[in-house]
Amino acid sequence: MVTARKLLLILLALLLLLTAWLWWNRPQKVDMAAYVPADSLVFIEANSLPRIAGDLLSTDAWKQLAPFDDVTPTRIHWLTRFAAWTGIGTAEAVIFARSQAAVALMDIDAGRAGEELTLNVKPRAAIVLETHTGERRVRAGVEKLVGNFARRAYGNPRIERRETDEAAWIIWTAPEGERRIVSAVADSVAIIGNDEATVAACLAARRGERPSLAGNADLEAMRGRVEAADALASGYISPQSAARLTVLAASVYAAQSALNPRAQSTAAALLPQLVDRIIGGAAWSARLKGDRIEDRYFFGIKNNLAARLQEPLAPSTESTERASELLPSDLYQLTHYNLRDPERAWRGLNATLSSQLDVLYAPFVSRFLDTALEPYGIETPATFFTAAGPDLWTARLDDTGESTLMIAGVRDETRLRAQIRKRLGARTRSERIGDAELLISTDEERGAASFVANHLIMGAEGDVRTALQTRTAATRTLATSDAFKRAQHNAPESDGASVITYTDDRAPTRSFIYAIARLRQNTNAQRNESFDQSLAALPYSVSTTRVVEGGFERRTLSSFGQFGAITTLFETNATS
Repeated sequence: MVTARKLLLILLALLLLLTAWLWWNRPQKVDMAAYVPADSLVFIEANSLPRIAGDLLSTDAWKQLAPFDDVTPTRIHWLTRFAAWTGIGTAEAVIFARSQAAVALMDIDAGRAGEELTLNVKPRAAIVLETHTGERRVRAGVEKLVGNFARRAYGNPRIERRETDEAAWIIWTAPEGERRIVSAVADSVAIIGNDEATVAACLAARRGERPSLAGNADLEAMRGRVEAADALASGYISPQSAARLTVLAASVYAAQSALNPRAQSTAAALLPQLVDRIIGGAAWSARLKGDRIEDRYFFGIKNNLAARLQEPLAPSTESTERASELLPSDLYQLTHYNLRDPERAWRGLNATLSSQLDVLYAPFVSRFLDTALEPYGIETPATFFTAAGPDLWTARLDDTGESTLMIAGVRDETRLRAQIRKRLGARTRSERIGDAELLISTDEERGAASFVANHLIMGAEGDVRTALQTRTAATRTLATSDAFKRAQHNAPESDGASVITYTDDRAPTRSFIYAIARLRQNTNAQRNESFDQSLAALPYSVSTTRVVEGGFERRTLSSFGQFGAITTLFETNATS
């Protein structure tokens, strides 16, 4: 009896010790903002890699398309939880189970490719992992995981190892000497980047030798805007970084778009002032919603401008999706501008932007906004919007981006026809397609137009012709597409949305599946007819945009969300 009692006490003591050890050994969450420099252009954080993996595996797209029978959410759940709490397992398994991650984008260079301004596809960026694991194990795991990836990407990379007071470094360099992967391990932290200076900057921020994002009040406010606390991952762009990225992106767009030289020069004069006085920070978060990923974005604007735009950009309560009946079922993208009064929205946007500029520059806003719509065939927006609407759509038949259809409801056909005749020119030819008349300009750049079913369709001749032929056939319209109907049924809340965009999700979904297959060295991804059929059955991605307090909110529902884009971009930049 005494022996049994002693044995029980011993077992209880061991159980208490084991529980205390597990509790003491468990990962303690840290703020990853303390690990990245304060001047990062973009900051992304994720506090649980297993949770991200488990939720991605729970999506309908993964279940339908993934070529891996050995990966399930349940298996990830119990194995990683065991590794996270005990620290027992291979170095790679424990690092994956315990790590918090951050991405710091430090810079994007702009350069010229020939005569065109382009974004450099090799940004300076780094991934920071707080592994909550001993340094010896971290070194072994990083060398194996990153080394295997470098060998797949570079073939036979040159490897350089060195020890400093700050960290243990390994650099894998491609044979041609230009591409490289840089890693540094310090205590429980691993930093992997494509630029040594960026990795060193993150190390300095972590040691407190360089200002970090920790304690940044704007970051905390932005996290609240997108409910980052319960998200799979979240991101932040400071107002200063947002201003820089906006000017850079707008400059590239202007140089590569169909904007005329006058519009481009006007944009160059206006942008610095507008950006400085209007653009605030931005934030993003992602979470599983149903069987898809929902991305939430918030774009801040300054000087209480959002309140001034609420009324002009108010959505219509009587909108329809009639454009889907005029477009082919394999359409790439459809955007619905769901505005109560397009002409008032245009005037309100013009007045709001003009109010932020000096008197000398304010008149240029109207000129720039007018010329910005010329590629859509709208030369005098104020006049056009009084005769068209309230529903307006733009559509891209494919993902090349070479041309865009504009579709508008007709309020005053007489006035619209007068504008279209002026747009197409005096020598216009016509032909019949079904019960519709196709008006074609002799100037190819001016395109074609048609009035059909109380709608105006304008764009390149081939695109307008395709739309009319689709309507005549009636059985192959976007409205009959199961992928489009599923997207409408499962769309994010559209109440109060001024803009709703549907986009074919096949290309990013395919890229994500193939990228994961390559990372897992699985060359047998289902690139066959069954795979393509399952891919085609997935719903379109849907984005809704609305004006909210302090800025604009955008929600997107898609197969893998920004995780797909990040994975594909990471692999592309690492291997090219």
